[in-house]
Amino acid sequence: MNGSAPESRAQQRALWDYVGQTVAAHVVMLFDAGLIDDDARSRLLAVIDAVSAAQPPEATLAGLVADFDNRLDAQTPAGVSGTARVGRGTADTVATVSRLALRDSVLELGDALDAARRASLDLAAANVTTLMPAYVGGQPAQPTNFGHFLGGLIGPLGRTAARMTGVYAEVNRSPLGAAALASTGLGIERERAAELLGFDGPIVNTLDAVAAVDHAVAIADLTSGMAIAVRRFIVELRTWLRTEPDSFRLAESWTTAVPDLPQLRVPTRLEALLAGTRAIEADAQALRSAVADFPYGPIAWCIDEVLTRVFAAVERCITVLKETAVLLGSDLETNRAYLANRAGRSHTTSSDLADFLMIEEQLDPGTAQSIAARVTARIIGEGIDVSGITPEIIDAAALMVIGRELKVEFESISRYLAPRRFLERRTATGAPSPAATRAYLDQEALRLGTDQRWRTGVRERLSASAASLQAAIDEALARSVAD
Repeated sequence: MNGSAPESRAQQRALWDYVGQTVAAHVVMLFDAGLIDDDARSRLLAVIDAVSAAQPPEATLAGLVADFDNRLDAQTPAGVSGTARVGRGTADTVATVSRLALRDSVLELGDALDAARRASLDLAAANVTTLMPAYVGGQPAQPTNFGHFLGGLIGPLGRTAARMTGVYAEVNRSPLGAAALASTGLGIERERAAELLGFDGPIVNTLDAVAAVDHAVAIADLTSGMAIAVRRFIVELRTWLRTEPDSFRLAESWTTAVPDLPQLRVPTRLEALLAGTRAIEADAQALRSAVADFPYGPIAWCIDEVLTRVFAAVERCITVLKETAVLLGSDLETNRAYLANRAGRSHTTSSDLADFLMIEEQLDPGTAQSIAARVTARIIGEGIDVSGITPEIIDAAALMVIGRELKVEFESISRYLAPRRFLERRTATGAPSPAATRAYLDQEALRLGTDQRWRTGVRERLSASAASLQAAIDEALARSVAD
């Protein structure tokens, strides 16, 4: 927060502007509550406007608030000087400014999250018939399709977005009017100040208003949740690229050539994406550790560490989500033929042999499972794939279990155990049949649209509040000029 880098200066400029908005809203509230007259309001808002336009110092957030107030008092005429501080202190002003900054961060994070969700949904929708094996413990377990496979990323990102609305609601509460921690004996209207700044209302308990840190931790936890979801997917993708390089292909921009090994291109951008997810989690963990030792009371003088860590986590998370959107949106190519070939190998459909025997041969479940288990054990032991199951292998197992042969047709077995037929039978909600996968993706797309509309509505309400505050300032400035 005290550095001289352009990013730090930009943050200081933004915080300075938030200080100006907070002080202006407080002055308008004082007038609306009948605590100051029109002349005082006009003079104060004119000076606030001038101080807001000035260059901020390099300071902590508490230092910015103190400097703003000092400049305001120095430029305010005698008899009015100090009035803007009535019913307001450093602690509640710092807490208010920090929440204004944090709520904007949440909205920006939501934009990036939705871009990643949209890219993953579009890629999934284009691959609901792209067969592939799903792995459990490093071994191929069952066939699925790539659209269904992406549900392991789409679901967590969607649930994180759902939590975001609750986190925003926690952040978007006003501490203003809490003063040092016990508010004031004057008749201020905290609800009016909250309204002018676009908050959903005040934080009711005034000690909580200046002491709370859980809202900042909640934001960091959001970024951590997103990072974990992305990292798990990217690690799985990297495993595919390493062990089966023909399965997926990255765009050239995601790789770096090695001059002395012309056949090699290292996925450096993918590795950077993974490093970014780990850094986000480290930021979130560091924040939790730091705030655990904060004093029980106003945190205005240690809030900078909170903001620095939250802003870092949010900035990194936005970068990670944007990179993920690019990767899934245009820079990841699936080799459908190769994946389909892999989907039917390594006994991935053998679990359906028991179903086949129950349906086609009318065997009871226990008997069917016993025969299927014997068949599967034999073909694995002899190195035969599912496509090599013959009526003779099934009959040999049936003789051991029920004492007679079943005489099933080879074509019937082959068709039933084919990966595409395997998926077509999975029609339950959320299952990997193309129809069920499309239904799931449609549902997630609707949820994405709801989240986007929510954020649009939030921004419209914030714009309306800002316009209302600016109108009050403009009216006061016009009176000041007329006088």
